[in-house]
Amino acid sequence: MKYSFYIGIIFSLFSACCYSQSFDIDEKYRGDPFFSKLDMQKLEQDCTFPLNYPELDYSKQVEVNKRCPLYYNFSSYFSNVNHLIDKKTVIYQKDDLKLELNKESYRYKEDVNEYSNGDEYTGEKLILSLIKNNEVKDKITLANKFTNETTLLSVGYRYYYFAPSGDIYTLSLIEMDDGIFPQIWMHYKIDEKNSKFNLVQIYHRGYQITYPDNLTILPNPYRDEHYKKSEFDRCLKDPYKEDCSLKYVEDVYRYYLQQLKQKTGQLAQKANTTKNLFTPLKKKRDKLCLDKNTLIGNGYLFPYLDYSELTLCEIKQLKQDINSVKKELAK
Repeated sequence: MKYSFYIGIIFSLFSACCYSQSFDIDEKYRGDPFFSKLDMQKLEQDCTFPLNYPELDYSKQVEVNKRCPLYYNFSSYFSNVNHLIDKKTVIYQKDDLKLELNKESYRYKEDVNEYSNGDEYTGEKLILSLIKNNEVKDKITLANKFTNETTLLSVGYRYYYFAPSGDIYTLSLIEMDDGIFPQIWMHYKIDEKNSKFNLVQIYHRGYQITYPDNLTILPNPYRDEHYKKSEFDRCLKDPYKEDCSLKYVEDVYRYYLQQLKQKTGQLAQKANTTKNLFTPLKKKRDKLCLDKNTLIGNGYLFPYLDYSELTLCEIKQLKQDINSVKKELAK
């Protein structure tokens, strides 16, 4: 089965019918509509260079580069937008609502831990603020560019598109010698009533989230290279062990997800009903776990979710759902 997630499409019809407000913003501030609809898995594949890339002749390298739409098409993207902004720039105003872009330079040093060497980064970012009655109600990082000053081996970017409907799409990525690596895609919607940017969708490394109650974890296409049945069996017994939560938590999740699908199917058959018993449980479980695990940080580099904690929450709820269905089957 091909897992292709054209992100941005899910909410396009919803936005059109449920939000009448049109945000008339100058075209030069809108960004690029390319980022509103992406096949992220294909983008990740096309933008990762082959291992022998440095040994290829120039013409072959150009062929590889052309497969990645991010390589040539957006080389000056951030600079073009950044040069338009002079400190604080109001890009939209209607009645007491304003949208303002603000340019900031920064220097950031990572904490030293088992996952980080304490690298130092410098960069610039564009902050989009939602202002109501001259008070900043909410803000997000719209665009970003940073350089790893410690290693000089990577440059990071965040690109965006601001649709007339008030939908805002951002794609964060890292560019290195061996390719361009999409990190996280996010879709926001301007909520005028509550004066905030509502986070609607996230795609990050196979995790597809549509708020408030839909989580899909796609299989890793390269998983078979590292999978060990004995390790999976060990982690199935205790997925909360640190090495399990890092390496096998998604496998454990899919195991219990399949178990619940089978049990709810058996229960529907026993009750002689065509009613879908699995989906309501999934929506309830996803909402509970997404409410508990909110987006962490929208700061200097990339925002992120604690995906391990999110998946462990799902596993816990899946096991409870399975036990509940088993009790119904035993009646």
